[in-house]
Amino acid sequence: MKLTLKIATLAIGGLAATFGSSAFAQSCTIKIARIVPVTGPLADVGKDTPWMDQHKIDPINKAGGLKVGSENCKIEYQIYDSKSTVAGSADAATRAILQDKVDFLIAQGTPDTTNAPADLCERNQMPCITTNTPIEAWLFGPDGKPKTYKYDYHFFFGVPDLVKNHVGMIKALPGGFNGHIGYLYPNDPDGTVFAQIFDPTFKKEGWTPTDPGRFQQGLPDFSAVINQFKRNKVEVVTGVLAPPDMQNYLQQAAQAGYAPKMYIIDKGTGYPEPMNALGKAGYGLLSVNFWSPAYPGKSKYGGYDGKGLVDAYESQTGKQYVPPLGYDDAAYDVLFDAIQRAGTKDHAAVLKALDTTNLETVAGPVKFNEQHYSVQPLGGAQWRFDEKTKKLVKENVYNAVYPDVKKEGDMVLYK
Repeated sequence: MKLTLKIATLAIGGLAATFGSSAFAQSCTIKIARIVPVTGPLADVGKDTPWMDQHKIDPINKAGGLKVGSENCKIEYQIYDSKSTVAGSADAATRAILQDKVDFLIAQGTPDTTNAPADLCERNQMPCITTNTPIEAWLFGPDGKPKTYKYDYHFFFGVPDLVKNHVGMIKALPGGFNGHIGYLYPNDPDGTVFAQIFDPTFKKEGWTPTDPGRFQQGLPDFSAVINQFKRNKVEVVTGVLAPPDMQNYLQQAAQAGYAPKMYIIDKGTGYPEPMNALGKAGYGLLSVNFWSPAYPGKSKYGGYDGKGLVDAYESQTGKQYVPPLGYDDAAYDVLFDAIQRAGTKDHAAVLKALDTTNLETVAGPVKFNEQHYSVQPLGGAQWRFDEKTKKLVKENVYNAVYPDVKKEGDMVLYK
């Protein structure tokens, strides 16, 4: 806790106008619900809970509360488990809004956790901030048309930048490649969408795909897929795999003596635990980097940058950071900033303040457009084994799309 107390001290000294400096006003309490997957298949997304909330809010309360107009307001928060499902997140949002009467709601972690709460916030006129879901997955409804949001504000990366990073990383492959690219897109929502997005993109680049089709999750035998890749001299393999499928495929590919020059695998590569379980097969895997300490910006409510946030998390928990950490921190910053600029917790005033948000955060600058979303930076990362720390680490190795995301190392071929 020494590091947390040090940050709190800095906050009191350097942010006197931001935090209060006297006892709480008895009538001023701000109640916040944070909906996040704590259990279920998406539990990795919520690994930083409740450390993140305590780290963010305890220093503010210890400093006297959040300065809102002429009052110092105590921050109260409650964690609601989405259970990694749409139904679970809807139930959580319903309880938070109707039963627990919170003032504001934050939801984070894939469409299963963000979209139902966003819809319920619209229905119940509740100011809401959502993140950790690609913008298009939040914006477009089942009819393929964009939704109109009045109460929800969203920030994360967009699909066009996802595509630019994939294509850019492939073109940046050391020594180039022969134009033969293989697909690992399963028969699930992610695999179907990725195939629809990337197949025409790669063909437009003049690359020749080897597409084994949409396979079922949990496929026990990838030998037919691997043989196709070998036969067609595939040098780049791209896909979106859950950790079990990723581990199964890579082990079988290694046993078959197949090693392309590059793997770009999303989903299963996002978190340290499944990557550590892969062992050497995971060294050199590439993926999009939706957050890391390489991101630009500092927290208004704490003063630390991304590295400072990660250092605090890892030193206090003894665990490797998870990428949602930066967005969880930034979501609180966005909400607190809007409340302070509104000078009240009145919903109409806070919504008006959110409209004019222009804030530096550890997830980059946040500025909402007329459709209530802010496009955040995106980079390309590669996993490598750090001989000094004896840990598997993720380095940002591609930043041509967003140069502000610091490049931490050079891309290397998969071995």
